[in-house]
Amino acid sequence: MEVLDRQEALLTNHEVYIVLKEEEDRHKATKIAENIKYPENVTTLQFEALQYLNDSPCVTQSSKQISQIKELLMAYDLTKAEVLQIINLRPKTPVELHLIIEECSERFTIEGLDELLELILSALPQDEHDEAAEDDGDEASKKNGNGAPMDVETQGDLS
Repeated sequence: MEVLDRQEALLTNHEVYIVLKEEEDRHKATKIAENIKYPENVTTLQFEALQYLNDSPCVTQSSKQISQIKELLMAYDLTKAEVLQIINLRPKTPVELHLIIEECSERFTIEGLDELLELILSALPQDEHDEAAEDDGDEASKKNGNGAPMDVETQGDLS
């Protein structure tokens, strides 16, 4: 197989999600109208990719938000890959930023990272999925090792 028109663009998860949803809709319409059967491996790949992307932050992002965050991140001298990962992963902690940004501690101060996180969280706000996960985490922290709720008086004494 030969690549005829090579494009070197990086796609965000949001862009991939949009393309896959459009393709899924096109397949459904064509399948019904012309009774065409698509290869099972293509259908499986598309289904699994959409299933993964439905559980990621890209579902609640908009093209406008992505354009805005790209412009705002230009001031931080990040690579294209780092910007892409920030958009796709929507980091919420300095640890997540350290995993995304190469040589992060050498390139940014703690205050700089906090400023970057505030910028990310304001430009790419949390979605309901993230808030529900945080609520579940708060409830889980109030339970003992057996999953039963802890009594407030015994919460500090786990021995």
